[in-house]
Amino acid sequence: MLRAKLIAAVAALAAAAAVPVAAASAAQAASAAVPVLTLNALGGPPANPGDLLAASLLPGSYLQLTTAPGSSTGLICRQSTWQGQLLSNPAVPGPAVIRVLAPFTIALCTDSNPTVTGVTSVAVGGLPEILQINGASPFPIQLLPSGPPLTITANLTTTAGPVACVYQAAGPIVGNTALGSAPLVFANQPFNLVSGPLPPCGTTPRDYFSAQYYPLLDTTAGNAPVYVN
Repeated sequence: MLRAKLIAAVAALAAAAAVPVAAASAAQAASAAVPVLTLNALGGPPANPGDLLAASLLPGSYLQLTTAPGSSTGLICRQSTWQGQLLSNPAVPGPAVIRVLAPFTIALCTDSNPTVTGVTSVAVGGLPEILQINGASPFPIQLLPSGPPLTITANLTTTAGPVACVYQAAGPIVGNTALGSAPLVFANQPFNLVSGPLPPCGTTPRDYFSAQYYPLLDTTAGNAPVYVN
């Protein structure tokens, strides 16, 4: 009889000890189930694969393709927009994967390189590209080619006549974002000049791309703001 009571007491203690472990496991599973991209709030409804997303330049900021990191010499543009289709939105840390589609627009540009008198147009080639957004700090992002590298072609007027400058991404274009509804930031990413003369196309054969895109919106879901978890 005593033996039976001891066995029952040990079993009860083991069951009680298992409750916090089970609760912790359930909490971890719930946390792990939060997708990288949600709508309207942190931990909100998930952005659905297949949805179309779009972003434009952070108000008051510029897209820049400059002759050196942090320089103000080169191509400076006040307008840029892109759109993409969400391919996957896994649990944090992800990454969420977006296929960036044409048109990727760059407009309202000036160019301060020597001999340049105006900018006729700027075009983006090499699309589609793959944008990866990682949840969890430090929230890295990167733009990867799915075919040829991304190119930016600036059609310029110069003192010697029209010039086309073609710049090609030197590798993945990397950046970061932050928790919540935050800009997608690319800073001083190298692009190589693959066609076009110096100095109107730059002072060296390498320029540096910077841009901040915000807000990121889910246009399929009625322009709902997208949050990074």
